[in-house]
Amino acid sequence: MYKTSTEIKVGIFVLAALLVTAWMAIRLGGFKSDSGYYRLDAVFDQVSGLKNGVSVEVAGISVGRVGQITLLDGRAHVSMFILSGVTLPTDTQAIVKAQGILGDKYVELVPGRTGEGALRAGETISNTQSSQDMTVLMDKLSSVADDLKLLTSSLAKDGGGQELREIMDNIREMSANLNQLVKENGPGLTETLASLDRVSKNLEGITARVSSGQGTLGQLIYDDTVVRELRGSLASLQDVAGKISSGQGTLGRLVNDSGTADKIDQALDSVNEYLEKGDEIVVALDFRADFMTRFNFLKGGAGVRIYTSPDRYYLLGVTADYFGSYERKDFSGAGGDFTQESRNRSKLKINAQIAQRFYDFVIRGGIIESGAGVGIDYLLMDDDLTLTFEAFSGDFDHNPHLRAMATWRFWKFMYVSAGYDDFISDLHRSSPFFGLGFWFTDDDLKLLLGSAGSFLTS
Repeated sequence: MYKTSTEIKVGIFVLAALLVTAWMAIRLGGFKSDSGYYRLDAVFDQVSGLKNGVSVEVAGISVGRVGQITLLDGRAHVSMFILSGVTLPTDTQAIVKAQGILGDKYVELVPGRTGEGALRAGETISNTQSSQDMTVLMDKLSSVADDLKLLTSSLAKDGGGQELREIMDNIREMSANLNQLVKENGPGLTETLASLDRVSKNLEGITARVSSGQGTLGQLIYDDTVVRELRGSLASLQDVAGKISSGQGTLGRLVNDSGTADKIDQALDSVNEYLEKGDEIVVALDFRADFMTRFNFLKGGAGVRIYTSPDRYYLLGVTADYFGSYERKDFSGAGGDFTQESRNRSKLKINAQIAQRFYDFVIRGGIIESGAGVGIDYLLMDDDLTLTFEAFSGDFDHNPHLRAMATWRFWKFMYVSAGYDDFISDLHRSSPFFGLGFWFTDDDLKLLLGSAGSFLTS
């Protein structure tokens, strides 16, 4: 049967990669132009940290980018390029926000609800709000430090030393009161000691009764009848042992019947076989971080692969994505029905897949980043080079999420990757990326932990 050589496969894949790269270059080149956008201006008191080209968002969805930032009459004048299909009311508010405490700044547009009309190209948004400067926070911390310094200085002066001396005098007075309390309750303590003495005398009486053979314990020690009963019990035990030795009863058959022993051996063999299969299972941990070059953020993930055989494994993990997940709410009112979409950036996405290998191809299916999808991996160079294509369901009413990438494991525990993510997105989320990852099997972890333990104990 004719079998396609590895060189032909690689040539076909490289040709396809060149076509995709040319398409991406044309797509990215078109995105950088200002066609399809209209300009809005906004004036802020201060825009510290805001950069040219960062995102402009409405309800967490990117609708444009920041253009030129200039100084006008002592205030920051910001030009924004908004997608032509996005309409904003005249009372829209522009707010400078940060992605987290120390994250990059971006502009959030909050549409009003007056319905008096829409902003036109070239108009200026007058309702603005600047982000809180870190200098203000540092000034507050400095004020707290000054107050603490003032407190310690006051304690170091004569007045502070006098207060400490008063505290020590109070402690001495409390000690004297406790001493007086003990003196006043001396008779009560004497009575307690007397009670302990009476308890000791009662114990001596019990010991005397036992020594004379009185009571249950005394009879057990000194009465011959109890000894004879114990001897009778031992004789009964000997009789039971004789029956077991002769093979009588259930326990006797268990001990003496070779067939029962064979059944037990078979059961133990089954248990051992099950445990040996458990030893064949290989568990691998995978940690990776991809840098999305278009949006300037990291997309991290962690997962575990459970290999039940060399050509089959199960993949479980989570992915932390900057875009998070989208939610949609439907509203109705006097003005009609409308839909609002919002983004939850803090939500982790779930991965749960089953994979089967066929020669140099691996086909995966299941849940990819909380959406139903499939993936194909093509393995080269003794499995050190992997070419991957994934497709899974995106957000509601939007295009599927497609991703193509190449991964090269240049060391046993480390690999690098590069590719293009979500390249048919209708939400303007497509981006090239490159990343770094770490890969450990359970045997690798045992070796590393053992080496670390030897190093610490040496």
